[in-house]
Amino acid sequence: MNYKIIKQKRKTISLSLNERGEVVIKAPYRADEQIIQEFVASKQGWIARHLKRQQKVNEFKSKFDFENKVYLLGQELKFEEIDFTLLLCDKTEKKVELTKLYLSEAEKHLPAMAAEISGQCGLKFLSLKLSNSKRNWGSFDRNGNMKLNFRLVMLPKPLIEYMIIHELCHGVHLNHSKAFWEEVKSHCPDYKKRKKQLDMYSFILGLG
Repeated sequence: MNYKIIKQKRKTISLSLNERGEVVIKAPYRADEQIIQEFVASKQGWIARHLKRQQKVNEFKSKFDFENKVYLLGQELKFEEIDFTLLLCDKTEKKVELTKLYLSEAEKHLPAMAAEISGQCGLKFLSLKLSNSKRNWGSFDRNGNMKLNFRLVMLPKPLIEYMIIHELCHGVHLNHSKAFWEEVKSHCPDYKKRKKQLDMYSFILGLG
């Protein structure tokens, strides 16, 4: 198996897959090749599972046409259905205008959805801000401040609803304990299915 080794100042060896599906090993400067090979061999099962998942995500991602389409609440729309001027933009201008569009739509939809779900579930939050995180769909702190990634507005509504419920449940349990997931399940019985679907959209976090 081919893999990329990055030597750096650290005490342990770690393994991950990058967006291209390459196996990346981070190891201490003094780690020798045999130790690294043994570590990789011990992780064959993990690597196989995650490569398979990465392949599925890449196949799913290939169905999207971000150069010519807009995705709102799970709907695929042509530029001319949203804003005809997008057809006249060059690549850089288009990127800027699409970000503005998604932010505007997120401001329109996400706070209203959060307020509605909060009322239905009886789960409180103090404030809501939109985030531009490249890693997380949302967060919730101990003071009741919730953040939702503006790119959520691109996803189907059931997945947005799940993510809002997920974050609101952190107002009851700040960790991902069994009790937390039981709380999520009480408000979203099919959360496992939605969570799995949401994982397929993880590439969207890196857009923009």
